[in-house]
Amino acid sequence: MKRIFPYLFTLFIAFVASIAPAQEQDIKIAVIDWTQVETLLALGIQPVGAAQIADYNAWVKAPEIPEGTVDLGLRTQPNLERLSELKPDQIFISPMFQSLTPQLSRIAPVNNITLYTKNNVSWQALETYTRTIGKDTHREDAAEALIQSARDTFVSLSTQRPVEVAPLLMVQFMDARHVRVFGNNSMYKVAADQIGLKSAWQSDTNSWGFALVSIDKLIGLKAQIVVIEPLPAGVKQHLEQDAFWQYLVKQTGYPALTIPAVWSFGAIPSTVRFATLLTSALLNEEAH
Repeated sequence: MKRIFPYLFTLFIAFVASIAPAQEQDIKIAVIDWTQVETLLALGIQPVGAAQIADYNAWVKAPEIPEGTVDLGLRTQPNLERLSELKPDQIFISPMFQSLTPQLSRIAPVNNITLYTKNNVSWQALETYTRTIGKDTHREDAAEALIQSARDTFVSLSTQRPVEVAPLLMVQFMDARHVRVFGNNSMYKVAADQIGLKSAWQSDTNSWGFALVSIDKLIGLKAQIVVIEPLPAGVKQHLEQDAFWQYLVKQTGYPALTIPAVWSFGAIPSTVRFATLLTSALLNEEAH
């Protein structure tokens, strides 16, 4: 069964790429928000323009933005002249960038689609988000296919992961002493839920699904620590020598796992990718 695992996400991405056959797109969309970019690509739509493409390909990673999509510059300050030259039919944004609406609406109609709101992020919310984008782009069938493929992948992962897994303490380091710890309303928790795992963090989180805390707040939790990259400069070296961090990890009863960067504010593609990487890390640890 473990031999099957490495191919799961590859198969998911291959399926994503095959959802919509190569054809002339009936809609030209420019996108500011990365969560929308990954979803459009998963539905078989290549945006004519997207913001901060190099950063997207580093943080979100998959589906990768293909050549031919024009880089619009910063998400907070897109290049309006370049955007205008593309003559998009729609410009997709999220509420985080709604201050851009007056400027962008002079170029094309603006479609403000939201996912991350307080106490609203769940698998059902991710499905609804995907269906909304599918409807707005006339890709309803592709949206349903993407949702079903993700469900199938989760079922497969849930049968492969170790049977006994402690509740997960999922964190990203902001500096050597502070972390974002993810719980309710986070994509990471949704991914864990879908493969039958639990979150160890039961305290409040913000609209993005995390609480910013000092690492001493993690003391006493019997949990499997999952560190999500990237780590700020110098933090890895600091943690390797920091007695407090070493004690914190030891008292959980489990070694800390490290997961490559996955867009923490992603939609279905990022959720599947995180669940896949998490399962791989758990299996690797079990094998040692």
